[in-house]
Amino acid sequence: MFWRNLAVHGIPLIFAVAAALALLPWIMGASALQGDAASRGYSVGMVALFLYPASYQLLIIAWGICHWKKWSLARVFLQLIWCSLGLFVAAMSYSLVLLADYLK
Repeated sequence: MFWRNLAVHGIPLIFAVAAALALLPWIMGASALQGDAASRGYSVGMVALFLYPASYQLLIIAWGICHWKKWSLARVFLQLIWCSLGLFVAAMSYSLVLLADYLK
């Protein structure tokens, strides 16, 4: 039970902390970009790096309240956390593909 809870809650938490820590270097690297694809990749990455930690915080608080009150809605919030993690990974993958020329 411990390992399941660690995996279910730990993986999204690790990604949220990493996204929050990567936000400042991502902002500072924006001055090196030129071109439409690069600016689109930067913008998508910026939005993803900002929104995922924010959405994780809101969803984990809602999950905690539902879990504390023993509401069945807690499972929905847990699924939303994993759904937002999947969207974050997809958005960052798209962004890094567009920025591949600058990452060499």
